[in-house]
Amino acid sequence: MATLVPDLSNAKHSRGKERELDVLYRLELSLPKGYEIFHNISWHSLHEDKDKHGEIDFVVLSPLGNVLLVEVKAGEVTIANGQMTKLYEDGPKDVGRQTSVQFAAVVDRLNKAGLRTHVTNCLVLPDYVIGDQHVIKIPPERIIDATRFDQLGTLVKEMLADEQAVSEVERLRKFFCSEFNVTLDMRVLGEQVRTATVRLADGLATWAPRITAPSGVIKIQATAGSGKTQLALKLLEDASDKSLKSLYVCFNRSLADHIGHIAPAKTKVANFHELCVEYYRQTVGDPNFTEQGIYDRMASHYGAAIEANPSLQNRYQLIVLDEVQDFEPAWVASLMPQLTDEGKVYLLGDDAQRIYDRGEFDLPEAVTITCQDNFRTPGEICRVINALGLTEQPVISRSFYSGELPNFYTYGNDKELLDNTEMAVKYLLKRGIALEDIAILSWRGLAGSVLIKTPQLGEFTLRRPTGKYSTAGDALWTKGAVLTDSVYRFKGQSAAGIVLTEVDFETFDDKARRQLFVGLTRAQVTLLARNSFEGAFLTSAEKAAYIDEVEAYAAS
Repeated sequence: MATLVPDLSNAKHSRGKERELDVLYRLELSLPKGYEIFHNISWHSLHEDKDKHGEIDFVVLSPLGNVLLVEVKAGEVTIANGQMTKLYEDGPKDVGRQTSVQFAAVVDRLNKAGLRTHVTNCLVLPDYVIGDQHVIKIPPERIIDATRFDQLGTLVKEMLADEQAVSEVERLRKFFCSEFNVTLDMRVLGEQVRTATVRLADGLATWAPRITAPSGVIKIQATAGSGKTQLALKLLEDASDKSLKSLYVCFNRSLADHIGHIAPAKTKVANFHELCVEYYRQTVGDPNFTEQGIYDRMASHYGAAIEANPSLQNRYQLIVLDEVQDFEPAWVASLMPQLTDEGKVYLLGDDAQRIYDRGEFDLPEAVTITCQDNFRTPGEICRVINALGLTEQPVISRSFYSGELPNFYTYGNDKELLDNTEMAVKYLLKRGIALEDIAILSWRGLAGSVLIKTPQLGEFTLRRPTGKYSTAGDALWTKGAVLTDSVYRFKGQSAAGIVLTEVDFETFDDKARRQLFVGLTRAQVTLLARNSFEGAFLTSAEKAAYIDEVEAYAAS
C-alpha cells in the first residue's frame, strides 16, 4: 500500500470532497509500498512578472523518483471542439489548459531547485465515459475515465515505469513537503478531527530562515500553534544539508524525545537537563536523582565547565533553543559560548506560555521577530482566549477549523470533580475522538492533584506519571488507557481532545492567565472542568468578574 502525505487515516472531510477522496484512497490501496502520494498541493509561479497560483489534486512519487501529477474531475465534464471544460460556481474552466499550466509550473520549480527527473501527468474522470471523443491538449492514454477507473493503480504504475533511476528521491520528497508549503502538524498524540498539514504559506518555516542578523542571534517570540517546532525542524534540516554541526535544546523532555525521532541523525537533540546529566556522568559519575536539588547542582556544574573549558566552546554552527521562555538566564549563558563565531542561534519562545517563575534574560544584539498567528488551535478556542484576555496581544486564528465553544463545567468536591472529568472524556468519545487521542490535564502539580493520584476514572484506567525516575533519569509512568498529566508537564505537546480539570486559582492574575492559555492551546476540542468557587480563594468581585467574562462570551 502506498504512503499518503499527509496521513488522513482519522480525518473527517466536507461533503464536496468525497469523490476526490475515493480516488485518493483507491490509489493508496492499489499502489504498492514505496510509492508516495502527496495530496492537495499548492503551487505558485511567476509568468511575465505576474503571480500564478493553483492546486494539484495528487502528486505520485515512485520509488525511483519519477513524478506523476494527477488531476481529478468528478461528475460531469463537457467536450466540444476538442476542448474539455468543467463547470464551477464561478464559471467553466478549461481542463486541458489547467493541466498544462500545472505541469509547466511544477517542471519549472523542479528545474530551479536543480532536480532532474521524469515528470508526466494524467487526468482521472471517475464518473465520465469519454468514448471516441478527443481532447486536443490531453493525449487519450493520459485520461483514465470511468471505463478504466478499476485499473487506476496499474495504469498509474505504467505511467511511472520510466527506466531511469534517480538517486535524489529524498530531495524530491523534501521538495514536495517544503517547496509547496506542506508541513506535517507535529502533534504528539494526533487528532481525530483532522490529521493533516499545517500550511504556513507565509509562516515561520518559510520566511524566518531568510532573515539575517549581524550578531547571528535571532529571537522568535511567537504564539502557540504558530509553527515554532516546524521552524526548528526546518532549520535543523537545512543545517544538515549543508553539513553544519547543530544543537537543539528545549525545556520539556517529551518534546526533546519527539524531535529526536524526526530531526536529522547528526543533530544533537536534548532538553537542557539531559545535557547537564550527560556531562555530569562523564566528569563526576552517576547522579542520585532522588537527592534534593540535584538538577540545579548539575546545571551549575555544566555552566561552570562551559565557561572554564575552551574545548567545550565554539562547537556548533547552529543552535536552536526551543521553549526559551522556560529557561533560566544561566542556562542560556552556558549554551551561547558553544556557538561558533560565524554561527547562528535561534531562540524560540512565547512569553504568554511562561508559567514558571524564571528570571529574565536579555540579548540586546538579537533581532527579534514576533508572530501572533495560530495555525493549530480552532477558531472558537482562539476567540475564548482573546475574550478572556489571556495574552498581551490578541491571538490571530489561522486554522481552517473553527471548532466549537469549549464546555465549562463546575464542581464542588472531589467526587464531582471525578464525575465531571469522566463525563468530559465520554463526551469526547461521543464526538468521535479516539481514547488514545485524549489527554486529561490537571491544573495542579503532581503533588496536589487528586486526579493524578487516581488509578481509575469510572470505566477508564489512567496512564499517570509516578513522580519517580529510572536510573537513566527517565520519568516512570503507570499503565492505563487515558493519558493523565499536569499542564506544566504537557507544555510543548498537544492532543486532539483535551480535558482541562482541577482548575482553581487564588486570583485570576497573569500567572493564571498564562496557565489557562497553555491548557487551552493544547487541544482541538477542549472541555474545562472548573472549581465551583465554594469556599474558595477568589473574592466575590473576582468570582463575579471571571464568571461574567465567560458567560458574556458564551452568550455572544
